[in-house]
Amino acid sequence: MEKIFFFVVCYCLLLLTPFTVLALERFDLVTTREMKQLLEEREKGLTDFILVNTLDEMIYRDSYIPGSINIPLSRFDAFNHRLGTNKDKLIITYCMGYR
Repeated sequence: MEKIFFFVVCYCLLLLTPFTVLALERFDLVTTREMKQLLEEREKGLTDFILVNTLDEMIYRDSYIPGSINIPLSRFDAFNHRLGTNKDKLIITYCMGYR
């Protein structure tokens, strides 16, 4: 029984891994250096984007990037109005890091 359980868990993990990789390929990752440059450009009026912290409000209040807004992923439907109506505006999200 333990061998079957182990096999099923391993098989499921193997199936999920390609989907996880494919999901991440849909988005561009922004490095810390690039983010700093984007924030400087936004401050100068050279670019415009929305920076969204997706962590819970308590964590956001403790540690956030200045100029970001908080839309907790767990309550996205209640706060998505903060994104505005411009569907073409660049949206950059962040949380505790990429793992």
